[in-house]
Amino acid sequence: MIDEYRYPEDFLMDDTFKQYCEGSNQKCVVFWEEWINKHPEKDKTVNAAKKMYQLLSGNLKPVNQQVDYLTAQLNPVTEVKRFRAVHYAIAASVLVLLLAGLMYIFYERPNKALHYAGNFVAKRGEKKKITLPDGTLVYLNADSKIELGDHFNQKDRNVKLTGEAYFDVKHNAAKPFFVRTKDFKISVLGTAFNVKSYANEDESEATLVRGTIKLEDNTGLNKNIVILKAGQKITYHILKAKTDPGISTTDGADRLPKIEVNNLTVVDKEVVESAWTNNNLIFANDNFEDIKVRLERWFNVTIEFKDQELAGYTYTGHFENEDILTILSKLQEVKHFKFKKKGEHIIVTK
Repeated sequence: MIDEYRYPEDFLMDDTFKQYCEGSNQKCVVFWEEWINKHPEKDKTVNAAKKMYQLLSGNLKPVNQQVDYLTAQLNPVTEVKRFRAVHYAIAASVLVLLLAGLMYIFYERPNKALHYAGNFVAKRGEKKKITLPDGTLVYLNADSKIELGDHFNQKDRNVKLTGEAYFDVKHNAAKPFFVRTKDFKISVLGTAFNVKSYANEDESEATLVRGTIKLEDNTGLNKNIVILKAGQKITYHILKAKTDPGISTTDGADRLPKIEVNNLTVVDKEVVESAWTNNNLIFANDNFEDIKVRLERWFNVTIEFKDQELAGYTYTGHFENEDILTILSKLQEVKHFKFKKKGEHIIVTK
């Protein structure tokens, strides 16, 4: 099976290969070194996978371990020689400066503000298929926008997303691809995934269809970094933090993420999270309130519930290229309600 690995992403989905890259399992190290020696034709792909792993793992060793390593490199065990006090003072000063610089890199160095030039917008009631300058294919869902970073596809590829989009990223190990949302940042080299992060919603999610991605929390309140494999979905539920009324908070300080990682949802052999790219709407035990929001974006209408009990109705259904009246009529058959459409406004009653 390993002999069939063709792309760097194939190796990264193998846990033993990741342990080989980390050096955390001696058996894995021995196995992969022997395998690589027997398959010189895979050298280029394996090296690309190693580089990809380094980028995705982001050198996550604790700072104290990195400082110890640097100190060991600066002060290797050698034959003991006599040094005058002035030499020790100079050596100590150099070490302090180097460690101070290291601490600055990890703790104090300010992040350069990203500027975005050029954007693509899909209005309510429409969807768009876009090819970015690097060859990446993007499906943009209704009421969504992506913005390309300055100098896109030069050193790296930065994209800012508001709304929902499906990315099929053009592989380029030298130019990592980043998707930034209000809640998290995704790092990737070449893969396919769906991201949903609307500005006015307290839930964001990323679903991985192919390859591997690294996801980092954007708020600074959660230090975990999650690496997703194909077939997995991560959901951020933003909860309001309980704070002392007398203490002011920053804009992001009252948003605490609750994170869940699950497998993607499949209904009728189709992935629910990305079915919209085929113009299909799939509801999987969804409540009417969530369905209402999706229908409003999809068809550019407003839906009003005259009785809030309706919001709790739950439905499961698969609709292919259906208009909104047909969808509502079919939902009616499952759990009854009445509706009336006037222009772009729909009133729903019991």
